[in-house]
Amino acid sequence: MAFIIGAISCATAPAAIIAIINGYRAKGPLTTTLLAVVALDDAIAVVAFAIALGISQPLVVGAGGVSFYQVLGIPFLHIAEAIAIGIFFALALIYIAKLVRTRELLLVIVFGMIMLCIGVTNLLGISAILANMVAGFVVVNRAKKNEMFLAVEGIEDVIFAMFFVLAGLHFDLSVMKGAGILALLIVLGRCLGKYFGVRAGALISHAPGEVKKYLGLALLPKAGVTIGLALLAKSAFPAFGAIMVNAVLASVIINELIAPLLTKYAIFKAGEASS
Repeated sequence: MAFIIGAISCATAPAAIIAIINGYRAKGPLTTTLLAVVALDDAIAVVAFAIALGISQPLVVGAGGVSFYQVLGIPFLHIAEAIAIGIFFALALIYIAKLVRTRELLLVIVFGMIMLCIGVTNLLGISAILANMVAGFVVVNRAKKNEMFLAVEGIEDVIFAMFFVLAGLHFDLSVMKGAGILALLIVLGRCLGKYFGVRAGALISHAPGEVKKYLGLALLPKAGVTIGLALLAKSAFPAFGAIMVNAVLASVIINELIAPLLTKYAIFKAGEASS
């Protein structure tokens, strides 16, 4: 459980951070570094999660011995497969999108391609999250026009609502008595890990003082990818999946109450907010 929760805790919620940056028109070394780290954070979390699964599954009681191939070979093979599938579907989507004339049909094509990508990854037993993340990365860097994003943007509130409703269905109050302390430990451990990890990284890379002092505080928001990975972990580990998911969901709720305020505090203390 520690390996899985540790990997999940790498993720950062980019939406909350970008909203704060845009709201205060922040500019400077901290903001630039923050945007760069947030862009990579979720991808790193998905890769770390795949490796954590490779380490944890053989350790489950009755799973047999642990080999180097099981721990690292299979996870890296699955990561490579997910990246390749994501690139393939991204290029296919870019090509098909050029033939579409209406935004409504484009929305259907985008969702159809996402669902097809999920179906293929589920069939092969690899990460649908990583494959679609890679597909989005390729599309945003290769597509010449942004019609696809405009089409999806119109219904993003509905998508977010559906996602969090589905996540809420896994929130079981009957196990919260045991998960409450774990949730607090996740919040505390993640905050300490982010803060001191950033300080160590900034010291090694000779980053500016404001980055060293405040970047750790700015990276605390978490939401979507964290919940998605927790739900995947629940299906992979039925023995302790329920208590783990409830602890992670509770930690997300606690975290979202305090983390945006700390991100705002960091940007203001660094002197990079314009209003």
